[in-house]
Amino acid sequence: MKKIFLFLVLGCVYSFGQKINFEPTIRVFYDSTLQLGEKYRHDQKFVLIGNSQDYYFAAAQNYLNDTKQYESKGVDTRTISDYFQERVIRSNNKTTVFTIAIDAKIRYEENTNLKWVLYGETKIINGVKCQMAATNKYGRRWIAYFSKEYPQSLGPYKFTGLPGLIFELYDTRGDYHFTLVKVEKFDDNFEFNINEYKNFSKDKYLKAKYNMEFTIAGFPGAEEELRRELQNAFERKKKMHNNPLELKPFE
Repeated sequence: MKKIFLFLVLGCVYSFGQKINFEPTIRVFYDSTLQLGEKYRHDQKFVLIGNSQDYYFAAAQNYLNDTKQYESKGVDTRTISDYFQERVIRSNNKTTVFTIAIDAKIRYEENTNLKWVLYGETKIINGVKCQMAATNKYGRRWIAYFSKEYPQSLGPYKFTGLPGLIFELYDTRGDYHFTLVKVEKFDDNFEFNINEYKNFSKDKYLKAKYNMEFTIAGFPGAEEELRRELQNAFERKKKMHNNPLELKPFE
């Protein structure tokens, strides 16, 4: 187990000079319902800011933390965390996913390629006419409703590439469902220093994230009795929370 922990600490590649900077045109707020495990559903609020090329997407609390808004509010909210810890940034045609697992700040980079099929079906969402589209990605079939009234090719998580903003997105298993509740003009410059996060390949990132969330890899010095108690707790956590959005991460 100590070897696993050392791998998490040392088995990564640093990448320097990665400071993200772009000018958004809109800020979008989504409500979501997430089926996290066998019997546990969770409501979560998300924030998306961006333009047609670059964007940032995160749970609302992490957005406040990443943009240091807690400082202006005079309240330290950094100790408050949401379930969905992963954040997504797309900049310079590269998608970066990053998270904090215990005290480890880790990330990976990839090129995303979604193949959408557009349908004639439409519906009204928050007073806006939206068109249906679908794609198969990450082991799930996704249904989206987007609006050309907002030309930004953006949506929750990594779901971009449609000719308009996604107002609703869900998978046909009913596990992940995002619904836009508010969209507004937004032009505050977005800056983020990604250098704090150690750069892994995607497969090593996923292994490290899993080890830190569901195993005792983060407690290498624990005594045997404590190790058993911790592992039992992690087994219970797996039943509640081990239903990742990406069932097949390399699809």
